[in-house]
Amino acid sequence: MRRSSKLTVHASYILLTTLIVYSSFVGCEKSVWKNSLDSPDQLGLAVVDALNRKDIEQLDRLRVQREEYLDWIWPAFPASRPPNNFPGDFAWSNLNKKCNTGMKKWIAHFGGVNLKFVDIRFDRPEETYEGFQLLRGTVLTLQNVAGEKRELKILGSVVVKNGRYKLMSYED
Repeated sequence: MRRSSKLTVHASYILLTTLIVYSSFVGCEKSVWKNSLDSPDQLGLAVVDALNRKDIEQLDRLRVQREEYLDWIWPAFPASRPPNNFPGDFAWSNLNKKCNTGMKKWIAHFGGVNLKFVDIRFDRPEETYEGFQLLRGTVLTLQNVAGEKRELKILGSVVVKNGRYKLMSYED
């Protein structure tokens, strides 16, 4: 092999290694929180859409999932630390049971009714934890086909992480 070919191959390896290292750092800068949305209004719209379609799987996707809860939400709560030390799996089990009951209940009450999203607001103070905020006292305002508006408290808190929104739970 000629000397200039060896230099070209060597330079190619260095360039390729640099690109791989660079792309691994760029890929870690900001990961998207799976199934999170850009705003509370988008979350409200998605909940109403899922209710209208009686889509319990979509309602489930709009809330925090087990790994997210156990990896970074639960450890931030005081109940996870001494003197309480409640196990994360126990907390998740209770939250998950409440959510599953709530999703079934709200689909039975409002599923397929053709509701329209009007507004979402939070009546309780925001709480800040390491890496996320909780928006509490969620009130969802909907409108039926007759134009009547109704405020519902069917959603639990909303988690905000990196400017993206996801439900913590459904009320049961």
